[in-house]
Amino acid sequence: MQRVLVVEDSKVVQQVLRHLAAHYLDVDVDFAWSLKEGISLIAKHEYTLALVDLTLPDAMNGEVAKYTLSKNIPTVVLTSKIDEYIRQQMLELGVVDYVVKDNRDSYHYAIKLVAQLLRNHGCKALVADDSVLSRTLMKQMLEKQLFEVSDAHDGEQALQMLKDDPEIKLLLTDYAMPTMDGFELVKAVRNFRGRDDLAIIGLSGAGKHGLSARFIKYGANDFLTKPFMNEEFHCRVMQTMEQLALIADIKESAYRDHLTGLYNRRYFYQYAEKVLKHVEQDNVLALLDIDFFKNINDQFGHEAGDQALKQVTSFLKTKFDDFTIARIGGEEFAVVLDNMGLEKAELRLNTFREQLAEHAFSINGEPYSLTMSIGITPFSKVSLTGAMRLADKALYQAKQQQRNCVVSLQSN
Repeated sequence: MQRVLVVEDSKVVQQVLRHLAAHYLDVDVDFAWSLKEGISLIAKHEYTLALVDLTLPDAMNGEVAKYTLSKNIPTVVLTSKIDEYIRQQMLELGVVDYVVKDNRDSYHYAIKLVAQLLRNHGCKALVADDSVLSRTLMKQMLEKQLFEVSDAHDGEQALQMLKDDPEIKLLLTDYAMPTMDGFELVKAVRNFRGRDDLAIIGLSGAGKHGLSARFIKYGANDFLTKPFMNEEFHCRVMQTMEQLALIADIKESAYRDHLTGLYNRRYFYQYAEKVLKHVEQDNVLALLDIDFFKNINDQFGHEAGDQALKQVTSFLKTKFDDFTIARIGGEEFAVVLDNMGLEKAELRLNTFREQLAEHAFSINGEPYSLTMSIGITPFSKVSLTGAMRLADKALYQAKQQQRNCVVSLQSN
């Protein structure tokens, strides 16, 4: 579990940081006023990252950063002034980055930097470069940013590694490499990994004009000229990964139902098509519909109906947290029980149905009971349209029979 330590002695600055952390960081954040208090907190907790003031009343010469780094805590430094001596001092210490405290925006930048570093934590990156020294340097710099880093000595090796591991989210590739250069690598990678799924930063030595434009036209997100400053490398990587995260957030938002937070019909159909490609495994498609839902809206109003949908959603999540659930209509839900046979799925859904009927829901503060009718069908070696038609027919039969039951149908 991620946890952040902030050490800052200014009441005003700490108040600003607390406010921004509450808005941007979805992790535990501990605040300390001094080195002594920071040491005490470090003794009690394991920290993923530290954001510390370079100068404190009991640590005037950066001792707090030295201490956090000695405890292997990646550290971002806040400083009220910067000169070449202080810059070199921080680089030699091995801090991730430094932020100059000169206006409110700098605190905003610092917290957003921490948020991105936390997203980097455990994220996979790949460095492709034929120079051992260059690979080692970039690997160390990326590891400071909390990436899990692999390296490749040429384009062909990098390409194979990317094919083998779809979890790699960042590629840094040099231009001049044997067997396959950086351009050819980027073009080959973009055949199966898009810009919204894998970030690529191209690299090349100084003096080679036009390479940056060609890299980007072939599919790179950004470009760096070697030799580069630590801060430039850090900023380019962070900005590139932030863009990737923003795109992921936008896509996630587009695939979510605004009321329940479940996946919506659009996502469900895309996901279901992927499941159908695994022809070697058994799957079951279930359609679930709340019985007499119209009565809730008629009796209590549409806001009460929204309450009911949210409560049913919460109950569904607790019972099917290992499967994909979607809201595909007003009071209709879909669940794909992948890698499961029909008999086992029917048993599990009947257990769910019984537990749902016994569960005490609340509508406008009043106790209320709900039931669901469920239609299921095998979901392998069939078309999505055919499976949906069968599951919908089974659901209709469940509604016609007695409601609060499970009906299964199979194609002939």
